[in-house]
Amino acid sequence: MYMEEKLFTSLKNGYKRILKNNLVGIYIHGSFVLDSFNESVSDLDYLVVVYQSLSLITKKRIMEYTVESLWPFAPAKGLEFHIVLLKNTITFNEPVPFELHFSKQHYQKYVNNPTNYIKTMHGLDPDLTAHFMITVRAGQVLVGMPIKKVFCSIPSSSYWNSILYDVSDAKSTIIEQPMYTILNLCRAFAYKKEKLITSKLSGGRWGIINIPQKYSEIIKSALNEYSSSVIGQYEKKYSNSSLIEFAEYMLNKIND
Repeated sequence: MYMEEKLFTSLKNGYKRILKNNLVGIYIHGSFVLDSFNESVSDLDYLVVVYQSLSLITKKRIMEYTVESLWPFAPAKGLEFHIVLLKNTITFNEPVPFELHFSKQHYQKYVNNPTNYIKTMHGLDPDLTAHFMITVRAGQVLVGMPIKKVFCSIPSSSYWNSILYDVSDAKSTIIEQPMYTILNLCRAFAYKKEKLITSKLSGGRWGIINIPQKYSEIIKSALNEYSSSVIGQYEKKYSNSSLIEFAEYMLNKIND
């Protein structure tokens, strides 16, 4: 709890100090607001909304502060954030442009060449549609303007396209990251069937009830791993053949 409070306080105060009057707000989304946050396996997801584009100097300060001052207090999977312009949150167009993006996946790339990372890490990200939807439905304001004044409503068709994009490579990622992919496929199917916006945890629990019983064990293993304190301790319960079979079944149902 102390590390969580320290992280939120440092995130809020540090970004306010760097961005000054350009900061619209910082908004928490993802597992933390969907009641499935596990410090041992989760990351902390947040959106930073600004009025105007950031200079390279400001991006450099944000990245240095994030890595040096925030990362030591981050959960096991690190921090993931996008910095986006207000004009792209109050009016929705897909895919959504972003000013800067960072996550654990990009950590080494940034460390290897910070200047190049800062200059090139901007563009369009289909995942932002889902991030916006969760922020609108369940997000928390860390600092700044209310969510309803910053984010417009997201069309369900756009959210669905974002989900499809997220699971499109599931047949390969399920071998590399079985737990995350299994639960992502469950949450995608839950939206397809019942328009439910779920976390990985609640999506997996939905899957136990609504997906054929022959796949119950693989889903239960993923849920147990997600709820545990050690990623990978359930890998022996996943065979490649069963993972691929599950991915093929789920993708056929999702794309049907």
